[in-house]
Amino acid sequence: MDFTAFKINVIEVSGLAKDALHIYVGVGIYLLCLLVLRPIIKNQSIRSFMALVVVTGIALLGEYLDNRNTIEASGMVGLSHEQLVASLRDLINTCLLPYVLYALNKWTKIFSSFNPSTKLLKQR
Repeated sequence: MDFTAFKINVIEVSGLAKDALHIYVGVGIYLLCLLVLRPIIKNQSIRSFMALVVVTGIALLGEYLDNRNTIEASGMVGLSHEQLVASLRDLINTCLLPYVLYALNKWTKIFSSFNPSTKLLKQR
């Protein structure tokens, strides 16, 4: 089974739109990488960055597999404008939310742990 047939089967079985599947795959891979890398890389910032690299790499690999026939026959120059736009849209759909989660984790305190009960105990 080639990659295109696999993607069409997944779309038919799930009933989701192709764009929605790209979003789910991107977030799923990002979260899975964070879990798998947790015992290996203790520094959370480095672990998050490595998960971004993996998501981006898999998204690029998926777009290569989508356009493999054209790229192997004519090279990157053989891709039409519509194929480039569709690939760019797929890359954005796959990578945007993991990058947003990374940015929120790195530059805000939204994911930091906060336990108010310990502050109450320390005041006494």
